[in-house]
Amino acid sequence: PVSDASVDAVIGDGCLSVLGLSTARRALFAAIARVLRPDGRAGLRLFAGPETPDDPAAVQALALSGGVSTFHELKWRVAMTATGRATDHAIPVRTIAERFDALFPDRQELSARTGWELPVIATIDVYRNSPAIYSFAPPMALISEAEAFFSNVRIVPTGSYGLAERCPLLVLRSPRG
Repeated sequence: PVSDASVDAVIGDGCLSVLGLSTARRALFAAIARVLRPDGRAGLRLFAGPETPDDPAAVQALALSGGVSTFHELKWRVAMTATGRATDHAIPVRTIAERFDALFPDRQELSARTGWELPVIATIDVYRNSPAIYSFAPPMALISEAEAFFSNVRIVPTGSYGLAERCPLLVLRSPRG
């Protein structure tokens, strides 16, 4: 338990994506607003889906042509594509593995074309029996949810690494500041 208005900063990395429902994200925003001091700030790195979902075939072609820098970037692209326009932009984690297998049935070929080692590619198999649900809401949806609790909400780029455009920082200023 954290006292009201007792925290200078809240920092999170991908924490909104592990909350499968918008109601859970709103509850987290409410809790952050409650604990921040009047001059406090929160910075949450997002794993945000695009405003318009990617075409799975385009993601497949991008990966096989060498346009994806790491396997983990590909995993997140597949996940974000698989959510489509689902309610809350949510996806059962096991579905990410299923979609990956459908797009890349030949792991040897994926390895040969990308240079990624098979054990790295096999890390997707951890998702196969997961009961978790992830969400990849677009930035505008997250801004809208956060604005119910914060008067100053903005998106800040985080860099130039692979998928950085989908991993911006959501910056929230205390509602009392």
